[in-house]
Amino acid sequence: MSSLTRLIPGPAETRHAGAADFRDWLADLYAPPSVPFVRLNFVASVNGSATGPDGTSGTLTGGLDRRILGVIRAAADVVVVGARTVREEGYLAPRSARLAIVTASGDLTGHRLAGAAAAPLVLCPPAAAERAEASLSGVPHELVILEGDRPDPRAIVTVLAARALASVVCEGGPTLAAAFIDAGVVDELCLTVAPTLHAPGLPLFPELAGSPALRLGQLLTDGDGYLYGRWSLA
Repeated sequence: MSSLTRLIPGPAETRHAGAADFRDWLADLYAPPSVPFVRLNFVASVNGSATGPDGTSGTLTGGLDRRILGVIRAAADVVVVGARTVREEGYLAPRSARLAIVTASGDLTGHRLAGAAAAPLVLCPPAAAERAEASLSGVPHELVILEGDRPDPRAIVTVLAARALASVVCEGGPTLAAAFIDAGVVDELCLTVAPTLHAPGLPLFPELAGSPALRLGQLLTDGDGYLYGRWSLA
């Protein structure tokens, strides 16, 4: 039976994934310390690749990563993703949180959003609005026009907060996440490290401009060798 061990903060504590209180234990470990709160949530190989052999993050996922992903999403009001993630990974809307898609181009081809429980938000600049509407023809959604040529993370967080979506988790892609970090709006990075080496077809945060300090507040590991860290950003 799979188990998860909390290494930091100590003393070490192990819980079995089949235990009746396992999800509640996880929920306590990943509860946002405050609201508003902005998280990044990613999986990467040991050498920093954000994609696996098939060019998506799905082939890096393993161990108890999906269980932790579900807990992080359940604690969020909204999951933010970029259009590239929607196009390349066939992104499905989360079951508990609302989905917000950020796009500079309006190209959302390849989406799998039909039948989503709540109409996704689509945040884009004025020039991308027509293409976004065409990409989502027949799919309920809410279009939000952002000022400027490219979406500004500060404006995105403000727009979401105005809709009572103050607990935010951004799941990528890396370019969007790097923009969130550089804009200074990120409180925490939740990073799963998969026990594998893979040529980084898409490096984690390839366009990061700054070098923010991080503090490791929590580290978990499972029997498959995955590491699950919570890093606070200064």
